[in-house]
Amino acid sequence: MTDTLTPVALSHIVDTEAVRRYKVPEARNLFKTQTPHLGAGNATERAEQIREYFHRTFEVFERVFDCLAGAEAFTAPPVHKLRHPLIFYYGHTACFYINKLVVAGLTERINPKFEEMFAIGVDEMSWDDLNEAHYTWPSVEEVSEYRRQVRDRIDALITSGKFELTLPLQFKDSACNDNNAFWWIVTMGCEHERIHLETASVHVRELPKKYVKEEMSAFWKKCPKQSNTAPENELVGVDGGSVVLGRPKDSPIYGWDCDYSEGDVVKVNPFKASKFLVSNAEYYHFMKEGGYKERKYWDEEGWSWVQFRKPEHPYFWVRDEASEWGYKLRLQTEEIDIPWNWPAEVNHLEATAFLKFKSEKLGKKVRLPTESEWLLLRDRFVREDQNEWKKAPGNVNLEHFASSCPVDMFAQGPLYDIVGNVWQHTANPMYPYSGYRVQPYYDDFSLPTFDGRHMSMKGGAWISTGNEASRDARFAFRRHFYQFIGIRYIEPMSDDEVDREPFKAVNVGLDPEVEATTHFAFAKSVCGVPNVNTQMAEIALSAFRTHASADVASSAQRALDLYCGAGRITFELTSTFNEVVGSDFTSRKLMPAFAMKERGDTSYVARTLR
Repeated sequence: MTDTLTPVALSHIVDTEAVRRYKVPEARNLFKTQTPHLGAGNATERAEQIREYFHRTFEVFERVFDCLAGAEAFTAPPVHKLRHPLIFYYGHTACFYINKLVVAGLTERINPKFEEMFAIGVDEMSWDDLNEAHYTWPSVEEVSEYRRQVRDRIDALITSGKFELTLPLQFKDSACNDNNAFWWIVTMGCEHERIHLETASVHVRELPKKYVKEEMSAFWKKCPKQSNTAPENELVGVDGGSVVLGRPKDSPIYGWDCDYSEGDVVKVNPFKASKFLVSNAEYYHFMKEGGYKERKYWDEEGWSWVQFRKPEHPYFWVRDEASEWGYKLRLQTEEIDIPWNWPAEVNHLEATAFLKFKSEKLGKKVRLPTESEWLLLRDRFVREDQNEWKKAPGNVNLEHFASSCPVDMFAQGPLYDIVGNVWQHTANPMYPYSGYRVQPYYDDFSLPTFDGRHMSMKGGAWISTGNEASRDARFAFRRHFYQFIGIRYIEPMSDDEVDREPFKAVNVGLDPEVEATTHFAFAKSVCGVPNVNTQMAEIALSAFRTHASADVASSAQRALDLYCGAGRITFELTSTFNEVVGSDFTSRKLMPAFAMKERGDTSYVARTLR
């Protein structure tokens, strides 16, 4: 019996209605865009460029949700239970524009309930951190209508003439006045939505097939080149050199806070790099020889994940005895026979285990590249940045396919797919460049990832657009996280083991306010005054014991610590209560508490108080 899904009526503004309503170009291409140029130039033309970029971003994002076959597809929890259902992301990107503009004092709310409900997603801290919460979501039609209202509001604000665009518009000046704040936030909203264009596509790919419309494969067109064989990988020598880390402060394109640096130059030693990304065929050898069952290939975190998840193959492979090779590959809306010449898509734990296996087979050490080594490859063999491309140099920016493609299809110098096809895991965790500063209207974008456990990824995938496709884009996920991401390996020419330990600090020293909050919470004394947090916790516990009835006091269940900061009082209350919830106005201040909860310790820089 076939499940009957509840039909939904999505009120997306597309085609001629978009042309009539917003006066956007009739021949606009959703699949080939450039991130807006914010450098010196004609402000009127650049403002229109940003407006068109906003509409194309809004529209292509909604095309992902056109893939869903009914209301149940929007609210079905992911099979791994580590993320919200898709209805959250459907509302989230629209709310982002409004919430940030409200924070900046530049507009009024449209739907306060939605703008709270869809504000913050789930960043799972561990592979077993299951999100079992039950939510009462609004109807899909209500959220779709809200998206229309947001699109109307942003277009009206852009065309109102109220906010003058002054060029160049740069990160350092992005909050210095209302005009700069408005244009920066609108561009930020576009780049944020393009991040979720990619992550929402992953979520659609995870849904059971009954929830997706296979006919949407006519819109999201896969690469037609698939083969039962793959090219033999080999290592190619790469001369050493120097690379400049990060996006320059005067960059003419948008950047996230973690992209920018003081222009630090890093020396990179010579190494050998795999000519191709690891193909499905190359990865299959690891599977065939029992890689998922061999403890020796996995680090401690990886083996714990294997024991919990019990994987037998990459996440998007589907066991199918009827197919020629016993497996199919799940794409966004369809399944195809395994294309052995496409890149293997695996998480960081699997990538690390595979390379231990590969090193054993090769008789020499190979590992993931560092961020600096990848930058050397990009600077040497790709050169131009996303906003300079006349045509994308690889399977990236949605210009070629809406899927991966053969690993030997896009040559970039002597290697293939330095950019594009799938993201590439790196050996180093995410860390801040020198001169790091938060953006005031999105102060927790990257700070929570500086914990030594979010691994950097580079290169972009077929669906990476805008900032994501640029040289200095920096994103990081936990090691168990799945994305359109695969493996390039290198053979170091010197003994240069990448040590992850230095990255395991929370780096709250980057943020003086959080630094002070952490010191106030955990220091034995501040300015000679004993820690007041422990005293306040004891006062609260004493009051509870005095005023609670005997039966309640003997089985204390739950407490709420408002404005908890770094969480010291929250932790102290756990001596009595079974569950204590700590809450604060910004997740920045909660970073030390999350680190303490997960690892049992954290670190910070204590400055002398005067």
